[in-house]
Amino acid sequence: MKKKILLLICLIALLSVVLVGCISKPPHKTFSDPWGNYEQITYDVTRTLGDTKYTGTSTITTQRVNYANTDNKVTIGDRNLANFSGTVITIDTALNDGSTMFAKVAFKSSFEPVASYKKIHITGHEGFSPNKDINQISQIFYEDEKCKFSTNFDGVENSGELKTGKWIKKPFYDNLMLYHIARSSYLDNNFTAITTSVLSISDSKMKTLTASITEANQLKKIFDNSEEVIKADVVKLSLNQSFPGSGKPMEVTISKEPETKDYCGITIPANRVPLIISEGDMVYKIKSFTSEEPKA
Repeated sequence: MKKKILLLICLIALLSVVLVGCISKPPHKTFSDPWGNYEQITYDVTRTLGDTKYTGTSTITTQRVNYANTDNKVTIGDRNLANFSGTVITIDTALNDGSTMFAKVAFKSSFEPVASYKKIHITGHEGFSPNKDINQISQIFYEDEKCKFSTNFDGVENSGELKTGKWIKKPFYDNLMLYHIARSSYLDNNFTAITTSVLSISDSKMKTLTASITEANQLKKIFDNSEEVIKADVVKLSLNQSFPGSGKPMEVTISKEPETKDYCGITIPANRVPLIISEGDMVYKIKSFTSEEPKA
C-alpha cells in the first residue's frame, strides 16, 4: 500500500513538473521562425502630420546566414562578426521630406541578439514632434553577459553597458527585432502573448516589451483602392520603436493565409508576412514581396 501511495505521489509530482514546463516556457522556447532563407519586403510609407502627408518607401530584407567555420563575415556598424550563423535584418527607409533610416540587426537561430546598428535623420516640422532636424547613430553589441552600447545623438556621444546575465536564463531582445518577434510568437499557428525585456537606447535602460493580439484570423482589406481581403492577425507591441513616431503602442498586421496567396498582385507566402506596420504617425503598407535572392 505504501509503495502504491509513493508511486502515486511521484506521478503527481512528475505531472506537475510537465504542466509547469508547458505553462511557463520562456518566449524563445515557443518561438518559430517562419521566414525562409531570404525575403525582401518593400512598403509604401506615409507619415501624417496634421493635414500634411509625407510619403516614401521602406525595404526590410531578412536573410539567414551560415558562416560557421568560414572566412565570411557579417558587418553590423563598425563590428565584423566572424563565424556568424543566424538571421540578419536590414531596414532602409526614406521619405520625401528628407527623413531617412538605415538599420541592421543580427541574431542567432535561438533568437539571442548579437549586434545592431541604426542611423537616422529625421526632418523636423514646426508645430510637430520633432520640430527640428534630428541625427542619431546607435550601436549595440551583446557579449560577456552584457549589453554594450554607443550613441551619437546630434553630436553628443555616449557609451556604456548594462549587465544582462545569461540570455538562456532570462532572454532579452533588440528593439530592431520587434516585428520578427511578433511573427515568431506562435505555437501551433496560434499567437502566444509574451512579456520580455528590450534595451531602450534612448535612456539606456532595459524596458518591458509586451506583445498581445487584438484581432485574430480576420479578413482584412489592406488597400483602400481594392475590395480584396486576406486573412490576418493584428498584434499590438507596447515598446516604443517608432521612426519618427509618437511613442504610442505599435501594431503589425500579419498574414495568416494557410497557403501562398496572390493578393492585390502581390504573392504572399504562407509564412506570416507583416502586411501593415503602424508606428504613431507612420504607416507602412506592403508594396512587394520576393524570396528570390539577388544574384551576386
